Amino acid sequence: MRQVRLIASALVLGSMAACVPPTPPPVTTAPPPGATGPSPGCGTTTRGPVTDRGETVVVSGATRRFTVTVPPVHTPGTTAALPLVLDFHGLLEGWAGTHPYATQFSAKAVAEGFVVAFPVGSNDGVYWDVALDEANPDLQFIDVPVAELGRTLCIDRSRMYITGLSFGGAMTSMLMCMRANTFAAAAPVAGIRNLCTATQRMVPFVTFHGTDDPILPYWGFAETPQRVAAKFGCAAPRTSTVGSGPDPATGGAILHTSWDCGGSSDAEFYRIDGGGHSWPGSDFFRQVAPIVGTTSSLDATDVIWDFFERHRLG
Repeated sequence: MRQVRLIASALVLGSMAACVPPTPPPVTTAPPPGATGPSPGCGTTTRGPVTDRGETVVVSGATRRFTVTVPPVHTPGTTAALPLVLDFHGLLEGWAGTHPYATQFSAKAVAEGFVVAFPVGSNDGVYWDVALDEANPDLQFIDVPVAELGRTLCIDRSRMYITGLSFGGAMTSMLMCMRANTFAAAAPVAGIRNLCTATQRMVPFVTFHGTDDPILPYWGFAETPQRVAAKFGCAAPRTSTVGSGPDPATGGAILHTSWDCGGSSDAEFYRIDGGGHSWPGSDFFRQVAPIVGTTSSLDATDVIWDFFERHRLG
């Protein structure tokens, strides 16, 4: 049944590609202040390690779902605050339950010692509402598990991060605008959007996009990393080739562009020549290559976590 849902979600995703709305002109937002330092759960937590455990919260009368992985280093009563990563699924991936399998962020969390949560989007995981509005139910939803995990676990609120694929990349982009003071860094994959004008604090980001993406074509997103970096006054980009030759999976180059944004902020973009609409390095997306295209051998999860480790609030 799991394999059927994997393939079904990819097929429907491909058929709905033309329904993805265009990015609107950037608007001005006012992110609220964020908290830093150890969360209230430090020293009082009764929770130990779990892997992909399903949990629920009630938001404005609606029950919302997420899964969470807590690594073995988190034990009851601990005062050692751990980073938190929120990983947002793409279109239909929340319904299909494929996203944690695709990114393997749970395994990374166990190995590296951080907490990861996988929120489930609107309509039982079909999509995300990315409206830049405090009344947005998905924005309100995200605030609740962040607070709940901080209450029941020992979380370092200076090291909370966001990432997501496709529609989840748009959700990540929205949070970069609406919660710029909450999350230390971001990693939208195959779907970064320039949704707002410059916020008071720039959220450092790393992003990826394949040039042969059949779902969200590269030409529609090629300039977005530059636009996001430019609005914060980041220095002229520097581009280099990753590795000594073509990517063995795609046969094309992987180009890494970086901007120096001053202080503790920076921006990075991996252009994957010949890459499809996928999470780079994902075994799941290799299984559905006829729908999404070729998946690069670059491991996006490793790259993202390395980037996150370099950034914190405060």
